[in-house]
Amino acid sequence: MTRSLIKGSGKYAAAVRAKRAGLLEISGLAAYDEHGHEVFPGDLMDQTRYVLTELMQPILEEAGGGLDTVCRLSVFTTNIRQWPTVWAEVQPIIGTPPAVTVVEIPSLVGKIAMVELEITASTNGNRSERQEVRAVTQGAVPVVPKSLAGRDWDLHAAAFQLGEGDLIFLSGLGPTDGDGNTVGVGDPGAQTRQIISSMSAILREAGGSLDDVVRVRVFATDMKNRAAINAERMKAFKEPRAVSTFVQVSGLEEPDWLVAIEATAFIPKLDH
Repeated sequence: MTRSLIKGSGKYAAAVRAKRAGLLEISGLAAYDEHGHEVFPGDLMDQTRYVLTELMQPILEEAGGGLDTVCRLSVFTTNIRQWPTVWAEVQPIIGTPPAVTVVEIPSLVGKIAMVELEITASTNGNRSERQEVRAVTQGAVPVVPKSLAGRDWDLHAAAFQLGEGDLIFLSGLGPTDGDGNTVGVGDPGAQTRQIISSMSAILREAGGSLDDVVRVRVFATDMKNRAAINAERMKAFKEPRAVSTFVQVSGLEEPDWLVAIEATAFIPKLDH
């Protein structure tokens, strides 16, 4: 068994225990087809089903798992009132419910997206023979099935499968200097650079670097700032870049913050 569930009284697992080796981090994905076009406008049910079966499931199978190996499912939706009905329909696809978090947000990337799903799974690590779209980097193996290899993965990887090593969980970082003052007021690019600089310093202290980052979650107060934020990410992080979720939020910890970023890094165990 790669995971064990701790059942609660609700419709989702209260918690899931999983082995670190073989842990699979999948990027936040929305319903886009192979041409980069959004699909199923106005239909939360079909968008959710598409992401699970056409995007997430092939990635999981490529890594030696399946939807029944999902440990954590994060749901970002623009219409939370519809989610209970959607969950009742898609839960049988997943099987025994994992740990789930569902939040409503004002906007997602794209014009018609109603949902973005993000998954952590515990696989057995027996990856299928596949075309290596990305090279192994820093002890984390990027996973892209052939069916999705033609899509644009420049900004973020589809998924990373982890081996033996240490996970470093960073708090959500805002654009502050050493004295707690906001840097780059009104400038999303400058704020992102400050956040990445702080992230780099923290990771060096932990014995790693930006190259070890395998997941980021970007919280922006306005989706119009996405281009400026992503431009700084493209400059700072090497390919294959960390899996990513980008959402618009109603507010951040300080009123002059335009962006905050949360990150997870993986520092592999080296054989001596």
